[in-house]
Amino acid sequence: MKKFIRNMLAVLFFAAIFCLSGCSDSDESNGETEIDSGSQNGEQKKDESDDGKVLNAEATEYLLKAGDSKELTLTDISLAASKTLKMDGGATWTVENPYICSISSSGKLTPLSGGETVVTGTLSSDSTKKAVLKVKIAEPNREVSSDPFDLRTISENIDIFCCGDSIMRDYSASDSDQYGLGQALKEFFDETKANVVTDIANGGRSSRLFYNEDSRWPEVKRRIEANNKAGKKSVVILSFGHNDQRALTDCDKTYGAQFTFASENANGTVAGTHYDFMEKYIVETRELGAVPICVTPFVRANYSGSEVSAYGKHDWSNKTMTGDSTPRGNYPAAMKAAAKKQGAILVDMTELSAVRVAEYNNAGKEKYFYVDSDNTHERTLGGLELGKIVTDELKKNGYLTSYIKDCSPRIMVDKSNLAFERILANATKTTSFRISNFQNKSGTITVSAPSGFGLSLSDSGTFDSVLTIETDENFIGTEIFVKFSPTEVISYNGDMTVTHSSVTPDFGNTPAGTVDGSTLKIALSGAGKELSVSGTDFVVNWPMISGNQFSVAATSTSEDIVPAETKLNGLIKSSNKPIGTETYARVTIDNPGNVWPVNDTGAKMNDVYIEYKIPASGIDLTVNEISFDCCSSGGSYMAWSAYYSTNEDFSNPEPICEMKTAQKEVLCSNSVGGSKNSSDALGLPVENGKSLYIRVYPAYKDTKENAGRTFIISNVAVKGLIQ
Repeated sequence: MKKFIRNMLAVLFFAAIFCLSGCSDSDESNGETEIDSGSQNGEQKKDESDDGKVLNAEATEYLLKAGDSKELTLTDISLAASKTLKMDGGATWTVENPYICSISSSGKLTPLSGGETVVTGTLSSDSTKKAVLKVKIAEPNREVSSDPFDLRTISENIDIFCCGDSIMRDYSASDSDQYGLGQALKEFFDETKANVVTDIANGGRSSRLFYNEDSRWPEVKRRIEANNKAGKKSVVILSFGHNDQRALTDCDKTYGAQFTFASENANGTVAGTHYDFMEKYIVETRELGAVPICVTPFVRANYSGSEVSAYGKHDWSNKTMTGDSTPRGNYPAAMKAAAKKQGAILVDMTELSAVRVAEYNNAGKEKYFYVDSDNTHERTLGGLELGKIVTDELKKNGYLTSYIKDCSPRIMVDKSNLAFERILANATKTTSFRISNFQNKSGTITVSAPSGFGLSLSDSGTFDSVLTIETDENFIGTEIFVKFSPTEVISYNGDMTVTHSSVTPDFGNTPAGTVDGSTLKIALSGAGKELSVSGTDFVVNWPMISGNQFSVAATSTSEDIVPAETKLNGLIKSSNKPIGTETYARVTIDNPGNVWPVNDTGAKMNDVYIEYKIPASGIDLTVNEISFDCCSSGGSYMAWSAYYSTNEDFSNPEPICEMKTAQKEVLCSNSVGGSKNSSDALGLPVENGKSLYIRVYPAYKDTKENAGRTFIISNVAVKGLIQ
């Protein structure tokens, strides 16, 4: 009986302990109690404890009080691990080490890197009252994982997801011929067996930002999960590094920080480094049932002697980013270390592309690999070279061999039309285009020009109507010069043809022109003019500002000319901007939030422009010069293109300038033509009943959306003669 009573007492004792533990979250370090409220209904988990020193990391929101001294340990450095800090009555927030975590004005705390720091909240109503939170970001401790299936033996249909930045993403055709690695990979995989997915990579993405942005890594995971349900296998190509080399202050407006250190943070920790994110990608890809392939970053065109420099290879072991106290480290080495630990497939594109780029540079052909005036991004030929590097390495190591195919040889032309300005009869004007070659072993290129135009391999050489070029495995490309030589005051329009003895030429990733059978055609246009100095001079000007107010009105030195008011299409006026002693008009894009869309190249948006119009009513005009001043404001990356036309539908426009940029709030002059006595004068006739139209197309050149950016334009002027 006594034994029974003792057993019952023991049961009651442990039941009491169980009841107490089930009604509160016990902190074993101090035995104090924290309250977790609101989580059962899907609301934010709140930690409002007055007593607990160590905060519950599972909560998402914390209410601190003046005098509090709390601690919080986090094990995740993603944006999803962000917390909200609050104080009754509001507070201002500061962080001791902003590399470890960020804190917004509203109290959003986002972990960034390993280590410890202190966040302080100062009560808005009393600056002497503060709350202190010691934040610790723990180090990663991942087990070694393995691929869920073997890329040496797989034979079923697969999706290949391309994850990366502006090197990897898709590009629509443009004059820059920019082309992504993902686009190129489509040319090297059998589309009946492998679907290469290229619509998720995007410019400006670091390994951190891509991971946090909902339409990037989370979208990849969603698509892999959908494939799993459909019984389809997935492969993930991961290539980052360029944008990890960003300053701490370079932040996306929605998803925050971009920067990483390579292998170690300044304090010696690993959490939040490029290594850490690459390991996260590898492990998470495998957990989803897919196979990762790591590709180290493509080199920049930066040289040390005849080789690509350490900086060009993304080795920042001796380079410090503005604002940092220590060098960032070697990014390709960090990726390789993560892949080695996890036993993941890796293509060392950094070293392999360094060899190929050096060969191009030493042959004086770098411009065929990279976009003009750009030491980072590849054009079509460069992209194809990178695609070949990746697939050759995979094939060499036995991966995806039945999926990889030979890419067809390419002869590529980078222009579909060449428009010459009106020039004096018997004068000449020369421009050029490029032909490039990918994997063509031998053959003959033949270029033929119509009457009025000549061809040469040198701008100072002999120009003929037909040009032949022999190609072999060493031929990368050549520049072809086209000279316009009008002999009469007429229009010269015709097609220049390009053929190859075994390959049909194409336009690369520039706007496509005409390909007729195996013949590529480049449209040529120009006109001869007479130098006319007779008539009455006129000047029309749109200052865009009047009495420090935005103005669409124009002035004219002749009563016979009544210019139209400025027309804004897809744009609205913004506040005026004082620069020095002058005030200038500004416009911005007309959409909710005035947000400029992503535009990597600064190419014109056809429905976003400022239009100026001069009608010739009862008179004939000769326009000799068009000019205007403009610049960026609110940011440094405004680009613009400008054209003129005498057609009401603005067809067949002639360029004034294309995709120009300038420093923030430093006016840039733009013009075409010249004075009536100069050979540069346009001599453009605008007959009675017709009009001159001018359109200026602003665009914000960036890899992400931007608000708060404006375009300054001033003194749009047209000079000419009334006949």
